[in-house]
Amino acid sequence: MPSQSAAVPGRSRPDARPRRRRHNRHSGDVLLDAASALMIERNSITVTFSDIAARAQLNSALIHYRFGGKAGLFRALIERDVGGTFPHLDDLVTAPLPAVEKMTRHIQAIIKVYFEHPYLNRLLAALSQDVDGEGARFISERVVLPLTRAQTAILAQGQAEGVFRAVDPMLFYFSLIGACDHLFQARYALKWAFGGGDVDDALRRRYARHVTELLLEGMLAVR
Repeated sequence: MPSQSAAVPGRSRPDARPRRRRHNRHSGDVLLDAASALMIERNSITVTFSDIAARAQLNSALIHYRFGGKAGLFRALIERDVGGTFPHLDDLVTAPLPAVEKMTRHIQAIIKVYFEHPYLNRLLAALSQDVDGEGARFISERVVLPLTRAQTAILAQGQAEGVFRAVDPMLFYFSLIGACDHLFQARYALKWAFGGGDVDDALRRRYARHVTELLLEGMLAVR
């Protein structure tokens, strides 16, 4: 968290503009930003309402007012983090591009989402513990189905082009999401087993190329 600058003689209220920006923004957005930042810093989704409110500099009662509780906060965070990517899925599927290029862009985009929001799969797991519950239904309808529809369409295009072998879309979904996610969850392994630091943008790009090559080579039709 950046430290606040000390007052400088000749400058009146050096923190006035940041404070106005915070009040002008919707309190729900400020709370989501605070929750996201804390989850990234702690590498955990275990953050209290008090922690979030303190980071946001807002009253913790606003969390209940805006989201109705922790499950509502998690749903809103998922919606914010991944919801904006789904309109681009339709554009990708209908774009005049070969299937290999579409799938390459799709895999790289998913890895970028996990890079920017490394806590994402933990939120999904927390909401879906009860497979018959509302959280699981929300995730399936809002996250899983848009992804699998796009992937199924791209896989079918690749088969029609003669570049992909027949691939089960359900198995492909689980393989792809599992491969994309683990690097960002297993930061402990990166540190202690491989002597690395945090996942930076250079590693994210290397990993995206690796996963893309690994999956695409396994799907290519034998010629």
